[in-house]
Amino acid sequence: MRRRLVASRVLWAVGVLLLVVAAIHLAVTPLLKRAILDRVLTQEMMPIVTPPFLLNHIVVGILLVPLGFVTLYSAEGIRAGERWAWVVSWAVAASLVCLPVALVLVMRAGPFDAVPFRVAAILITICAMAMPGVLVWARGEFSHGATGTKEPQARNDDERGA
Repeated sequence: MRRRLVASRVLWAVGVLLLVVAAIHLAVTPLLKRAILDRVLTQEMMPIVTPPFLLNHIVVGILLVPLGFVTLYSAEGIRAGERWAWVVSWAVAASLVCLPVALVLVMRAGPFDAVPFRVAAILITICAMAMPGVLVWARGEFSHGATGTKEPQARNDDERGA
């Protein structure tokens, strides 16, 4: 029970950090357009490059919002030992682990050394390490039954004998 409590608090913090990263991502989108695209692209290139650039940046920010909320929501389920929360949390953790790897492989130093980028990259890396780490640490409390208890739980009235 203690490990689930700690894990739920870590997941809550990860959920909040994901929402912060989403806000950073959405807030810097217009700044990136002005600072990079408007200065580098020719007038002929703007209609080709700008829409997919903005769409990509906005979509990532938007998708981080439900990821943060799902993580916050599943934190309580983890504390209660709910199996669904365990599965959902692992799905989120698996996606988070991929993000720092993608950042390292795709992004290079130089123009991407801006403070918001570094802050978001650090926060995502913290989330990507903390979430799977705490789930592995707490896994022993989720090894039995449908809800984390040693007794299998009835799923419907027929199984309960009602």
